[in-house]
Formats: sequence, structure tokens, C-alpha cells
Amino acid sequence: MDPVEINAGRYYLRQLRSDDQLDDRPALTAAGVTAPSQYVARRARDESYAWVIAEPRTGAMLGEVVLGTDSTIEVWTSPDDEVAERDAVAAVARFAAGALGLAVRRP
Repeated sequence: MDPVEINAGRYYLRQLRSDDQLDDRPALTAAGVTAPSQYVARRARDESYAWVIAEPRTGAMLGEVVLGTDSTIEVWTSPDDEVAERDAVAAVARFAAGALGLAVRRP
């Protein structure tokens, strides 16, 4: 999929990155991902829609929300942040309904 950025109010949903301007690998490592470079590469070629839940002023990664090919939404935040999770899921559900015509569900 082509990256689509979403303004989720208090949060910004953006593409997972590992470049000279923004590197999400340290946040992935802190969240328990054992091979962050491979994780970023896999997400870049994945058929699912995936967004980093980011702090809007700094772009710092707070978690990830994924809209799967089966219309399910999965989300994690680090540290566990119910507000970020709720806002990200709501924004992705609106995107899925409006742009893709999908009714999403949580697994």
C-alpha cells in the first residue's frame, strides 16, 4: 500500500520509518521487537495498512496500529496508553470506512 498519513487529534499516524531523519527502530526494540530492521522492512512490503502512532510535535513512536487484509484492527502502545489506542483505532476505522468502504473489527 502507499503510505497514507492520518491526523488522529492528539496523535499523528504515519508510516514506520528507519532513515536519517526519523528512526523507529529504538522504539521497536524498547517495545520488545527483537529484529527491528527486519520488522521495518517487512512492514514496507506488507499488504496490510500499518501506521505508527506518533507524538505530533516530535514524531516519536508511541505504538502501532495495523488494519489487516481481513478488516481487523490490531494495536499496541508502549507504554500501555489507552487514550492513544482509542484515538488511533477510531481514526483508522474512519479511514477504513470512508476511503476503503470497509467495516473494521477487533480480533
